[in-house]
Amino acid sequence: MTRNVEDRLRDAFTAGAELVSPESLKAVAAPVAVRPRRGFRGLPVLAAAAVAVVLGAVATVPSLLRPSAAPAGFTVVVDALARRAEQPREYWRSELETLVWGRPIRQRYNIEDSVHRVYWATPRGPAVETTPLYTRPSTTADERKWREAGAPALCGFAVGCKGVQGRRGRTSHHFPERFELAGGVLMTRSQLLALPQDPQRLRAELLLRLRDVQRQEPATTGRSYVERPSEQDMLWGLGEGLLVYAPTPPAVRAAVLRMMAASPGARTVDEARDAEGRSGMAIVRRVDHDPLERRLLIDRSSGDVLGTTTLVAGPLPETTGLDIGDMADAMVVRKLGWTGEGPRLPEGCTWQVGKTCDGS
Repeated sequence: MTRNVEDRLRDAFTAGAELVSPESLKAVAAPVAVRPRRGFRGLPVLAAAAVAVVLGAVATVPSLLRPSAAPAGFTVVVDALARRAEQPREYWRSELETLVWGRPIRQRYNIEDSVHRVYWATPRGPAVETTPLYTRPSTTADERKWREAGAPALCGFAVGCKGVQGRRGRTSHHFPERFELAGGVLMTRSQLLALPQDPQRLRAELLLRLRDVQRQEPATTGRSYVERPSEQDMLWGLGEGLLVYAPTPPAVRAAVLRMMAASPGARTVDEARDAEGRSGMAIVRRVDHDPLERRLLIDRSSGDVLGTTTLVAGPLPETTGLDIGDMADAMVVRKLGWTGEGPRLPEGCTWQVGKTCDGS
């Protein structure tokens, strides 16, 4: 059977190592009114926790020959992005802050959990720095309920931190062999730089890579196929990864934006805001009967990605603690681009492909 929304929301936190999340999303008759969750103790709502809300809805295959209608400004911005000259340097850096909201299992209060990540492309390969920042009650009302429950230690959606890895404020360094994108797709820096600059060719190559991964996956006894995200969800997740943290040229980023805007159920809006209130254009997608809506925000002048949000657009189980208009998760891009400086490893941390080391 298809897992319910509550289970999939909870998986959003536990899948924290994977930044990109293929959401099943589609347009609604009118934009969802965003009701940001009030910051605890007056701090900003945004923080950081790499989120993957993987949904298993089935979508139809789109035709990029019939793209969805987009504002004229979107086309102008994307065209300018495609023409931008950008010279790759020795290092690529993407610094992200993301946040996930929700309710721990069998509790009466909501929490917000934040993690900071920096993704690097280096001559030696990729590197990922991860720093869990905090888990705290979402609002003053949630804090009161948390204290009434005995003020238990919080580590993400786990109540009690015993055995939980990734202590708050402690940075870990991971050295994957290749860039890890949605759906298990792995790519090197050179492969990312050489991706097609035409949206139809790009989509075709990404589908080939997805299907190749699926062919190599071992059969799992008793697992229903409907638990898998659809190919369209996977393509959306791949698009987010290529824009948010992978070293891709401007023309490839423009092709990704066109591909995502042409997804079934996608629409482009002139005015949207991220979790910090920054304004930009957005590609919005929500699949029929799915309560969550995914938004990718871009800067109106440069076409650079500002971040992503997942909004509650339909009723969720009461146990999730989320209402229509709430944000389920958000991601903000702090820095993104080529740089002459690489990652600095703490004393005692050595670069070993496939390994993770903890710093102070």
